[in-house]
Amino acid sequence: MKSLKNSSQISIMAHIAGTVVEMSPSLMPGMQVKKGEELLTLERMKLFCHVSSPCTGVVTAVMTGLGRRVLEGEILFEMEAQCV
Repeated sequence: MKSLKNSSQISIMAHIAGTVVEMSPSLMPGMQVKKGEELLTLERMKLFCHVSSPCTGVVTAVMTGLGRRVLEGEILFEMEAQCV
């Protein structure tokens, strides 16, 4: 059986409006990340929302930064997902 490698560009968006209070050193363009790897944390009124990589892939762009306020639905980062 042959395995097919497929890649696609995906955008990761904020599920809540809040402030970026923590960012992983892996969250840089060109960095390889694994599925489930926690990449940043948003905080809103003492509620913390951890944002993890939905799949294994490579970060292609980061649109936010530490201390930045983001809106719900705002794109936080983009990545090229790698599926086998």
